[in-house]
Parts: sequence; C-alpha cells; structure tokens
Amino acid sequence: MTAKTFPQTLEMIPLASVPDATISIPGSKSLTNRALILAALADGISELRGALASEDTAVMIESLRRLGFSVESEDEGRTLRIAGLGGKVPANSAELYIGNSGTSTRFLTALCTLGEGRFRLDGTERMRQRPQADLLDALADMGVSARSEMGNGSPPLIVESFGELPGGTVRVGTEASSQFLTAILMISPYAKHDVTLEIRGKLRPFYVDITRKMMAQWGVQAYMSAQSNDDSPTASPIAFRVATGQSYQAQPTYQIEPDASSASYFFAAAAISGGRVTVPGLSPDSLQGDVRFATEVLVEMGCTVSHDEWGLTVQGPEGGRLRGVNKDMSAISDTSLTLAAIAPFANSPTTVTNISHSRLQECDRISAICTELTRLGVKVEEFPDGLTIYPATEFRPASIQTYEDHRVAMSFALIGLRVPGVKIENPACVAKTFPDFWERLELLRGTD
Repeated sequence: MTAKTFPQTLEMIPLASVPDATISIPGSKSLTNRALILAALADGISELRGALASEDTAVMIESLRRLGFSVESEDEGRTLRIAGLGGKVPANSAELYIGNSGTSTRFLTALCTLGEGRFRLDGTERMRQRPQADLLDALADMGVSARSEMGNGSPPLIVESFGELPGGTVRVGTEASSQFLTAILMISPYAKHDVTLEIRGKLRPFYVDITRKMMAQWGVQAYMSAQSNDDSPTASPIAFRVATGQSYQAQPTYQIEPDASSASYFFAAAAISGGRVTVPGLSPDSLQGDVRFATEVLVEMGCTVSHDEWGLTVQGPEGGRLRGVNKDMSAISDTSLTLAAIAPFANSPTTVTNISHSRLQECDRISAICTELTRLGVKVEEFPDGLTIYPATEFRPASIQTYEDHRVAMSFALIGLRVPGVKIENPACVAKTFPDFWERLELLRGTD
C-alpha cells in the first residue's frame, strides 16, 4: 500500500496470533537530517547509507538543492551523495518550503546564515504556528539578521546573511526544543570567533548528545561545561563551546541507524501481545536516546529486552499483562505517544510527565492523546505537562482523529492490534517519517 492509495479511513484488525517477527525499520530521521547538514558543511563528497526516505527528509534534500548543493539519490532515497563546500552556501537567495518539518526549519535557518544573500523559509499552516523565536534570538546574539516575516516568532522566516558568521557568546532558549541548540552547534565551527552557547531553561540532553557525537564523527568537537548544581535528569549544562577553525570531514561511507522512535511501535506491539519482535541494526548503545523506550520503559513495564549482533529484541509478558509506570519522558518525548497507547493495557495507572513542549509539535500531542483515548472509553487525566492513563477493561469502537500527526496515527494503531473497532483517519499522514509503516505493521501477522 502506498501513500497514493491510502483510504481516508483505515480499519485496524486485531492480531489473530501472538507475533514472533523480525522487522527492519527505515533509517533514523534525526540522524538522516543531521547527516545531510554535516555533509553539506563538509569539504568533499559524503555518502549516506540507510538514509530515511520520507516527507521530512525530502523537504531537507530539496531545500539543500535550492541552496545550490548537489544531492544525488539512489536506492529509492536510501543512499544519498552530497557534495559539501567547506562551510559555504552556494546560492545567494532561495525560497525554501519546509512543510511541517520542525527539524528542517531549525537546521536550514541556521545553515542559511553561512550564505551571502536573502533566504526565506515557509511551510504549512501548522508550521506557521510553531514557535521559532528562541532560535531567532540566539542567531541575533551571534550577529545574524534572522526574523519572523509576520513578527510573531514563527514562519515565514527571513535570513539575510553577509558571508560571515560573527560568533561569540550566545544565549539559547531550549524549553520549546533542543533543536535550536543543535542547529547552532552544527554551524558554529565556521564562525569567525569561538562560539559559547549558554542555555536558558531546561534541556533534553539526549537529543543534543546525538548532535555532539555526530559532529565528533565528522571531525568537530563541541565541548560541554560541567553540569549545574541541579542533578535532575533534565538539568541544563552551563554552556557548550565550539572552537572556530575546525571543519567537518567528508565521509566516504556513513551508515544511518534504524529509527529508534519508529522501532518503538513494533516493540510496543510485542509488549501488548506477549509476542516477540526483533529490530535488526539497533542496540542499547545506539546514538538515539529513544532506544531507551525499549531498554528502560518496557523493561519496567514487565518486558524482557535482549541484544545480539543482529539487533534488539523485545519479548512481551505472557498475555501482554503490563505494569503501569510513572515516567518522566522529557528525554524521549517522541515515544511518549507510544507509551500512552499501551498504557490502557497495564494493570495500574501510568503517568507521563515533563512533555509540555510536545504541545508545540505537529499538534498539541497531550491534548490529542487525551481526546482520542477518551473517545475509546479510556479514563485519562490531563495536566499542563503530561497525563495519567488508567487501565481499561473495555474499549468503545471509535474512529481516531490523527491531526495530521504521524505519531498519533502510528501510536493509536497499536490499540487496534489488540481490540476491535479501531479506525485510523488519514492514515497517509505517516509518510512524514515512515511511508511504509502500514505494510510493515502487517508483518506482525506472519504468514497467517
């Protein structure tokens, strides 16, 4: 089934048997889009293998081409070759369409500051509602002209650059998204002066760790200062520092890991069915923090997780009898929807906290979870930064509204694997990050 042939409503059919499956997952969106930027900034040709081919990465690739970079695609977009120009942006003007891709918006806005000219970035109506003011303010601290065309801190965004990135000390707000910090970190080696990034607000460090590790793989060091006195999981570092004069080295072959967020749906399917699912190419040592959904969250809920040279395996408890948990999901918030979808099958309430920033993503995700679980007859309590979900013994048949949010669609599909009467509206929205999700979900049924 392709995106062009999706019905408007897709009815889920519960699994007839306990799954025992090995399911390959497409490349990580986070790693693919970071690697595309690093490759464009490097000097020479880099080849990315196992890249994600989706709407979000297509937006990034098309924008890089509009900025004058050569990007070649093979193997249906899973192999990409990018000719980097050593920190230079070829075009002196460009109109970039960013869809509803927050990652592309932030990374490309920062990249445009290395050019010499005027660049405009615009997206969907929802993208025009998503705040980018913290990034714009941080770029202003660097001496860059970057503004919101409407004056509201959201796209369309205008970058007017002059061929030189001043650098210096920059204050970065990270409450809404750690991607503001990531965007500036990646361009910082090409600033005129050393860059020191001082953090405003709490930081979700695992996503920034991905960036720093990838920068190091490509030849650039970004140093983090000592932690503050607050030893909570989301405590902010005092600062990050990137020395000028460093440069990214082109990678003849760079392998992209499978997407750990996308894998969470299949691991969760094992959890609620008492089945077994293996995802090749993932390990507990993944660059992606979202692998902790399996290695920590599902383990706490009663699953068994193992790893060998082939990949990561989750074995659900017999009968899918899970335990409720109380989890701060700030570090792996993309999987908070996955947790919410399996929480009604637990034997005690599940509380999710510290995900207030998810209200500003593709949709207000906290509100969406609460609304759709309630539609199914599940008791839910909503808080400003999270929710509590109670065990459900019965579900009402319902058509799930997906709010054009890929993660809402994929998460609520899990409930339909366990109970009848679940329909997913606008199933095509999964194309944003996982175009063949529905086909791969069917692999859980084996040959039956």
